[in-house]
Amino acid sequence: MITVQNVTKIYRILRRPDGRFAALRSLWQRAYDEKIAVNDISFDIGSGEMVGYIGPNGAGKSTTIKMLSGILTPTAGDIRVDGLVPHQQRREHARNIGVVFGQKTSLWWDVPVMDSFALLKEMYEIPDALYQENLRTYVDMLEMADSSNGPSAS
Repeated sequence: MITVQNVTKIYRILRRPDGRFAALRSLWQRAYDEKIAVNDISFDIGSGEMVGYIGPNGAGKSTTIKMLSGILTPTAGDIRVDGLVPHQQRREHARNIGVVFGQKTSLWWDVPVMDSFALLKEMYEIPDALYQENLRTYVDMLEMADSSNGPSAS
């Protein structure tokens, strides 16, 4: 069970002033800008539920996952994962989770696109009928019929 209640994460970023002696002045007068990465989010994920967390770049997805995994501490709010507070009980929490970060494509350059899709179908246990329907839709939409059996162009 995952519970996220009113979680916010704000980063403080040192403002670099302009001017001849700005670096020297900044030793005594530091000014900061604040960047709100996650703004007052709440959700619950029950045991056995499978969810997707999507949004545009800069929406706070990675920051949220890092807070859920205990890598980052929220500025405000409460996070519980199986009764543990991730950033306070990192070692115990880390024994129970797995997290993968990365910007890698799901298509492999030396494998035909259709083979990549077939592997992902099996990994995510997509029923045959749904897989075939979605495959037809996207092959048509992306006009991939002529190139779908060669190596991917990722």
